[in-house]
Amino acid sequence: MQIILVLFIAILLGCSHNNKVNENEKHYVHIDGRDTTRIRLIRFPNRFYGEMVNTKPGGYRVIGEISENVKGDTLIGDYHYTPYKWKEKKRVPFAVLADGNNYLEGKGKVLIYMGIPYYVENTLSFQNPKRIFIPE
Repeated sequence: MQIILVLFIAILLGCSHNNKVNENEKHYVHIDGRDTTRIRLIRFPNRFYGEMVNTKPGGYRVIGEISENVKGDTLIGDYHYTPYKWKEKKRVPFAVLADGNNYLEGKGKVLIYMGIPYYVENTLSFQNPKRIFIPE
């Protein structure tokens, strides 16, 4: 009887942890003609991580991870992915700004330090964004 009670409590605790992660998870999409980009963001007060999937004509997909830091309404980090038909992964900087329910992807001057690309300070701009992600 005690074993059943312990298993029941363990199942309840395991299920409640998964609900907490799901509360922080959001899905966004950007459609540009036949190209579709989807992001899945799991956001916490100081950090975020997730996945970005680019779907192009012909059905090929480029899938990668996004992660790093949250600074106010801006998520700044990198996108680590394998380009279509490449063997090695590639890393590019990634920055989005929260604009209501949407996210605007910024652009700016990119430099590489010790193999890690980043946006040069004061060059990141969200005017005329690369993409506008809307909730799915």
